Order: sequence, then structure tokens, then C-alpha cells
Amino acid sequence: MLLFAALVVAAFALLALASCQIGGGAGGGTGSNVEGPPRDTTPVVLQVSQPGVAVVANDSAVLDYSNASDGYICVMSHLQGIIVKVLVEQVGGMQYQYTIYSPGAYITIPLSEGDGIYSVGVWRNVFDDQYTPVFAQDIEVILTDGFTPFLYPSEFVNFALGDTSTNLSQDLATGSVTDVDAINNIYRWVSSNVVYDMEKATTVAPGYLPNNNNTISTGTGICFDYAVLAASMLRAQRVPAKLVIGYAGTAYHAWMEVYSEETGRVLGYTFDGNRWVLMDPTFDAAAAGTVDLSSVIGDGQHYQAMFYY
Repeated sequence: MLLFAALVVAAFALLALASCQIGGGAGGGTGSNVEGPPRDTTPVVLQVSQPGVAVVANDSAVLDYSNASDGYICVMSHLQGIIVKVLVEQVGGMQYQYTIYSPGAYITIPLSEGDGIYSVGVWRNVFDDQYTPVFAQDIEVILTDGFTPFLYPSEFVNFALGDTSTNLSQDLATGSVTDVDAINNIYRWVSSNVVYDMEKATTVAPGYLPNNNNTISTGTGICFDYAVLAASMLRAQRVPAKLVIGYAGTAYHAWMEVYSEETGRVLGYTFDGNRWVLMDPTFDAAAAGTVDLSSVIGDGQHYQAMFYY
């Protein structure tokens, strides 16, 4: 029986987000200053599905990769009371880890490294931190649109029609002429209305995933919460947004990257419409004066992205 205990890095990574000792970029900036009719701000939530066209399954789990060309796969466990891990790795790239604690419901995993061959392994826990393989599958991925992995809801960036965050995205984007205006309005709201939760940062449990509705209702969060909330609302407004996890200086941290086809200025970052732009709402929350993070903010010059969701 094959056993492994090589899941420590990704597990530690998510736990380390709790500390969120951060660095950041400049805040401020203006909208696009483009005149014209308001953009359509009706929320759009792309619906994931499991059509069963391309499936690997046994008594323990199901992998449905029918929609790989749309940038996601879905995995479900059948194992009651047993933790299941899903390891996803593009050949030659980073290995992503996802955890399924409860059976009977699919989780959605983005194929966030673009085109290529992905190796997907499903593992079940046997005891402590040791796991045995359930099955593995290689998937050749050619995306129909390189942005779709960052527009769909997923396990980490989870939102739906009718959610408080999805509805709020429409309110905040109302009156926007361009995507740049909508990006600015949503980003500024998150950085100005969510207070960094120092206690949560020191007590959050391993495997924690943000809940946007809770973040909005409590008005508090850690870096993970800030980035997921902003990314969710932007995706609901049809703006591609990545949740990024990596290092800001020496601290493990979560931030986001946003893409727009328009020329314009988003906060302190100028972009030409042909590249992703780094944005850190946790840092700008401090800049907005909602919380004093001076003891943990670095110089903001050394962002090192590791994982994209």
C-alpha cells in the first residue's frame, strides 16, 4: 500500500495565511474618466456542472473533467468520515492541494495554470497525515478562453446568484461607465469597510475557507477574506480576477490580480489592458485607516506569487 505524507507544504500554506503579515502597494488613484452610457451591472455567475462526459470514478470518489476546456474540474467523495485530498499539478508546474471533508457534494477546482497536461490524483486518509491513492488521471487541457478559470466560482472563490456579495457587486458597480470604474468602486469598498481581525488571524483553524456573506455581515476578516471577497464581486461583474497566494516579503499572504481590456488606472497601478494588475485590499485597508497594521506591513516590494485560484 502506498502511503504519503507530502501534503505538508500546501496545508501549512493555508494555515500560514492566518498570520497574514503583509506588504502592499500604493492605494489611491482615479477612475477611467471615460464618458459614456453606464455599463451593464447585472451580476453574472457562470454555472459549473458535472455532465458526466469525461469521468473517473470508483466506490470512493468521482472526478468529472467534462468541462476542463472551460477551466475547471469537479471532484466528489463518497467516503463518510474520511478526509480526501485532491492533488492537481500541471506537468512541470506547482502542485495544488484541495481537501474534501464531507462526502456527497462536488468541489470545483480551477485549472489555473493554463493549457497543458494536468495530473489529478485523489487520495484518502488512512491515519494521521498519511494517505493512500484512490485513483489518478492525466488531463490534456486546451482552454477555450484563458480567462474562464478566473470567472467561475470555485472551492476558494465561492459565490452564487442571490448572495449578499453578488448583490453588493451590482450596487457598487451601479453608475460605472467602464470596468475600471467598477473595479475601483468594488476594491475601495472592500478596503474601506472590512477591518483586519487580529484575533482571527491567530486562532483560525487549518482548512479555513472564507465566507463572503460572513465577511460582509461582520465587517472583519484576514487577508484571505479580503482577497476572496474582492475577487468574488469582480467575477460577478464579469471582470477576471485571480486569488493569489504567496509571499509578501517573508510573510505568507493572499492578494489578487485583476484584468481589464480597457486602458485606465486602477488605484495605484497603471495597466495597459494587456496584463494582470496586482492589487492588495488588505494593505489598502490599512492605508484607509480601518486598522493599524504597521507592525506587520513590510515594504511591499517583494511579492512572490505561488498559487493562483
